[in-house]
Amino acid sequence: MIVLGTKPGQHDACFALIRDGEPLFVYEVERFNRVKRATSTDLSVLFEGLAEYSISPADVDLVTNCMDPGELGKRKAQMSEYITPDKVGGIHRFLDWHLPSWYLLLREGGFPVSRIVNIRHHLCHVSGVYYSGPSNDAALLSVDGSGEAETSMLAHGRDGRISILGTTPHPHSLGHLYQGVTIWLGWGYGEEGKTMALAAYGDPQRFRRQLDSFIHVDDEGQFRYLPALQPGTLRYASTEIGRIVLPQLVGPGRRDGEEISQSHRDVAAAVQAICEEIMLKRARFLKRETGSKTLLLAGGVGLNSVTNGILAAESGFDDVIAYPQASDAGTALGGALYAYHNIGAPEQPRRWHMTHAYWGRSIDLENLDAASKTYQVRGRQSDDIAADAAETLAAGHVMGWVQGRSEIGPRALGNRSILANPLVPGIKDKVNGVKRREPWRPFAPSVLREDICTYFEADGDLPYMTMVARIRDEWRRPLDSIGHIDGTARVQTVTEESNPLFYRLLQEFKSRTGIGMLLNTSLNGRGEPLVQTCEQALRLYVNSALDAIVIGDRLFTDKTDALVGQSLIPYVWNIRKLPRTRLLVVPGELPASKSELLFNIVQDNPEARVAVSDGSAVAEAISAAGQEWIVSVPVLEPGDIASSYDAVAFYVPFPGDKCVFEEEIYYSPLAVLSRQIMEEAGISVYWIDSRGDVNSMRDSLYVHHDETPALAIPSAYQRFWTPAERP
Repeated sequence: MIVLGTKPGQHDACFALIRDGEPLFVYEVERFNRVKRATSTDLSVLFEGLAEYSISPADVDLVTNCMDPGELGKRKAQMSEYITPDKVGGIHRFLDWHLPSWYLLLREGGFPVSRIVNIRHHLCHVSGVYYSGPSNDAALLSVDGSGEAETSMLAHGRDGRISILGTTPHPHSLGHLYQGVTIWLGWGYGEEGKTMALAAYGDPQRFRRQLDSFIHVDDEGQFRYLPALQPGTLRYASTEIGRIVLPQLVGPGRRDGEEISQSHRDVAAAVQAICEEIMLKRARFLKRETGSKTLLLAGGVGLNSVTNGILAAESGFDDVIAYPQASDAGTALGGALYAYHNIGAPEQPRRWHMTHAYWGRSIDLENLDAASKTYQVRGRQSDDIAADAAETLAAGHVMGWVQGRSEIGPRALGNRSILANPLVPGIKDKVNGVKRREPWRPFAPSVLREDICTYFEADGDLPYMTMVARIRDEWRRPLDSIGHIDGTARVQTVTEESNPLFYRLLQEFKSRTGIGMLLNTSLNGRGEPLVQTCEQALRLYVNSALDAIVIGDRLFTDKTDALVGQSLIPYVWNIRKLPRTRLLVVPGELPASKSELLFNIVQDNPEARVAVSDGSAVAEAISAAGQEWIVSVPVLEPGDIASSYDAVAFYVPFPGDKCVFEEEIYYSPLAVLSRQIMEEAGISVYWIDSRGDVNSMRDSLYVHHDETPALAIPSAYQRFWTPAERP
């Protein structure tokens, strides 16, 4: 049986394919479009993955959606309890549009409606950890920002079935509160790890009273926003909490570029303390209710490694496990596993246990020679790459390490890593020369499983870097490069079974230095996802302070004559999606600071022309550079465009997925014009969005239409379908 799990839209887009209960791949879209946390509605990654495994869409038995529109009525009823009547109507209309969008994306992608199954969001979360977990009897805890009508779920997995024991209703959300504090601190979505790290420098009691006036936690860990018990105008989304609620409670938020103050540290410490209290009380409740020995954690809050360390020490469970893909990306695999065990229901379902996190795409070694020529670097082929790499690291060099299939989740676990000798004085600053992170944020260690007790007050498998352990006192000073100010480290244990080559590297390093541990952080530039290809890896190598990089069995150490280019910001990669034919680019509201985007497009496609208004900031920026490939803004009539161009690309000042998830943009004048051009001129239309992605609008601007016009241009997915396979 083949089941496809999807998280098909917005942040953390991901696709997971399983056959007979075991994954074939888990592809996070961010690795492909280079937009971190991947706000995307593009399904091409999915179809390319199917093609890699010679699986036709017609071979897929079930397709899962991680949101259930059937919960829409419950969500509306909840909102009517805390939103005033004059505001609730508009929010209900938003939900009518928003919640079914994930399902409609799959339908528009060509999957027969009969094969698509909608599964509750948090049920996907807990299924992902239970059906891939080591125990047939486990307590399950999922906490994140929100699902359809709930923000957390407590459940019991036993004998292959999941029983839901309790949920937390909207709007009460630990995930949104934590994210709201992150926004108040001046950071964005997905940067909650910064808040967690900053909390160690603060006093958790200074602002606790103010936060307790907003969120109440009972003895069993159930929580609620106190102001939401009376109708008001707030939805209590994380942005509202960060920009409206918290300034009223604790003072103005941190401005961009502002120095971090002690107040900022103390607010971070307070919300971290609340997180730890809620999760510990919830875990102890589950222990009493289930009697299980194992606790499995899911949802975005499950990535809070400090809290997870406390649960391991104090919850009463023998084993506490947080899987690597606890974020919403994990609902793709979770949905697929739930469908296989509960809907496909084979007579003897295969019980698969996750023992490693390497389910992403393999590194494209077939392109290594071409990438080496592009960047004018030569790598030396090694007969024993683990030994040669260990020698390089022992000498104090900072090295990239690229092998096999990429990790799932946000942590580098030894296949897409930056590695260094943790004992070298000043090595943390040297690695930060590559990563350009805040100096107060800690790096993490990867350690031989058999050596964990030597350095840490822990003795167990910690394979996914989702849990902290306390560093032994005698090692705190020598290992300050991987330790946090509170004396803990986010540890990864490595075994020969989970990653043979990385294990050998650690052994070889130990034979040279006496320590079976390496500093390990993710191989990516600042603000980028983990590298996906040889080209991306070498581009990072030549553009950064990396001393060396290993890709496969090749070691690169000399970049004296390397071709240094610009960093791999998303649009540099994604403009490759634009056709290399007669292309009209309409910058619209493109800021002058992003005019470099236009230079890259034209450099990639000499036939492209850019339509700008005379006297605009973009026109002046182009003219100042002496470029002559601009044209005056034409009257955008489809017939006139078709006579001169084969495709049109518009810049839009927002993430491209909004065209599916926001009704105002779906029916905006630009959307109407785009559909008109596609239908009447028969040429392709693309939107280049503010995050650097390039979106084929044929596959986005008809999602909410009952029927898609028979356009002259094919869908980006059309080549994967035959007419007989279409619904």
